[in-house]
Amino acid sequence: MLVFPTIPFRLVRFGSALIVLTCVIVLVSPLSIRGAVLSDRPIVDVLTFYGVTAGAYGLLPFMRRGDIAMVAMWVVLGVGVAPCFAGEELSASHMFGGIVGVLMAAAPVYIARFRQVAQGDIRDYRRRRTEGED
Repeated sequence: MLVFPTIPFRLVRFGSALIVLTCVIVLVSPLSIRGAVLSDRPIVDVLTFYGVTAGAYGLLPFMRRGDIAMVAMWVVLGVGVAPCFAGEELSASHMFGGIVGVLMAAAPVYIARFRQVAQGDIRDYRRRRTEGED
């Protein structure tokens, strides 16, 4: 019988925080530094936004899953439009790379919820209601 080691929840949250911090540094670094250090390929944006979004899901377990995905998409838009303020053009490939990264991180969360609903796990829409209020 295989026994898998368990990882403490605090260690998982710490790892998520490090991933998010690293990816945020990559996102907010000036474009000239980012271009010199990293290759100018959309796959970097895919991996960066995947890391930020997946890390946010790990760091914020009690925030609604839709809110995390929505904020991540707004960040994609902000990072994609930011070069316009420096006089550069938008890069559609980098914007789509960011969108793909967010969707790659958010898709498993929504697929897991779809599976729960398909198995009959339907929760009351007012989860925080106390039993005495029934």
